[in-house]
Amino acid sequence: MPFMMKIPGQSEEVHAAVQVLGNTLRVAILSHLSTGPATRAAISDALGVTEQSLSRQMAFLEDKGVVGTNVLPGRGRPTLHHLQSARLNQLERALVAYLHPSS
Repeated sequence: MPFMMKIPGQSEEVHAAVQVLGNTLRVAILSHLSTGPATRAAISDALGVTEQSLSRQMAFLEDKGVVGTNVLPGRGRPTLHHLQSARLNQLERALVAYLHPSS
């Protein structure tokens, strides 16, 4: 992932929110998952991107806690990804509070 400067005095939550929401593909993934869980292949098809392009962004979103993954039983062990709404809401609130400190 490209380096993103952290501004002195900016909380880790605000920094994480900007990282998560500051990329069009990441935002599209979150939007897609807001409609319900999906496999990586389904997300890739819906967004018109390769699974390879999607893979790095999904790993980043999982690392930030806004996307969760469940391994489904069966051959090939497919994974189902879902939005972690509580964590996303937490990041959104932190960003809004940072942008509008008097609110």
